[in-house]
Amino acid sequence: MDIDDIYLAGKNAAYDAAAKKLLASRKILAWILKYCVEEFKESEIADIRDRYIIGTPEVALTPVLPDQTNAVSHIRGESTEDATLTEGRVTFDIRFRAVTPEEDPLELIINVEAQRSSHLTYPLMKRAVYYCSRLISSQYTVDFEKAHYEGVKKVYSIWLCMDTPDGASGITRYRLTENQEYGAYREDRRNYDLLQVVMVYIGQGKRELGNRLLNLLEEIFKSKESAKDKRERLQKEYQIDLNEDEEGMVDTMCNLSVGVYRRGMELGEKKGWQNAANEFVLRLLKAKMPLSFIVSMSNCSEDEFRQIAAKANISLTESAE
Repeated sequence: MDIDDIYLAGKNAAYDAAAKKLLASRKILAWILKYCVEEFKESEIADIRDRYIIGTPEVALTPVLPDQTNAVSHIRGESTEDATLTEGRVTFDIRFRAVTPEEDPLELIINVEAQRSSHLTYPLMKRAVYYCSRLISSQYTVDFEKAHYEGVKKVYSIWLCMDTPDGASGITRYRLTENQEYGAYREDRRNYDLLQVVMVYIGQGKRELGNRLLNLLEEIFKSKESAKDKRERLQKEYQIDLNEDEEGMVDTMCNLSVGVYRRGMELGEKKGWQNAANEFVLRLLKAKMPLSFIVSMSNCSEDEFRQIAAKANISLTESAE
């Protein structure tokens, strides 16, 4: 790869890392829980932040795939592994536990994913359901053993979608429900309402009256204001006082966003947009970058990458493992 490719790939990865760390702050997570987790809709933001989130949220540490998740769960909080550009292991962006404010409280396992692009080769919803399934199945030997299924915890997988299909903001919930087709028997809701997927679509530059979470996320990820203005607005409108590290993440995101845009413009002007994109992909392929990584670094589909590779007679590296 030449310097342009390294710049674009590296800066996008650095932006994603900063975004995940900022989202993992209790100050931001509290707003996400307030609007996305039913059990907290009547709770105060300060209570969610200070009382109901358990421990320190894990950022890109816990593997999604079977035989890997539980091993990390047993030593939760002790991993010292750093993410790299070519890391092939699939991890949850953010995973943590929370306790509900009820008299008979429940412990929830919550996953938050920051999804930058909707240009995928598969339905994102199926991936979200799979993540919920893994959050449940990985509880075996951690939260319950053998036939003690009463120990299964309710899980949420919350997806923050930056690239919405029609540019509009919205929140959509998917859950297990009870339908009585014959007879009057009713199951205790706690025994089946065990997983929910919440898709949060963040539109561009549009204030959503009545939903402060969408406004907050638009401010963080879509607003073109300076980092200083963003920090001031977060404090004034959402009472979010960022510490020095969190301010640094906002600065990083703003600076990288501008830098990637400008370098992309330079490449486009020099080579033409399509040629620049194809050349960028070819160099990543020649460098033996895994296909999953290349997909995450651009707006092209996996099929388009395969076509480019086939024309150039380049073999694909499916993963880094």
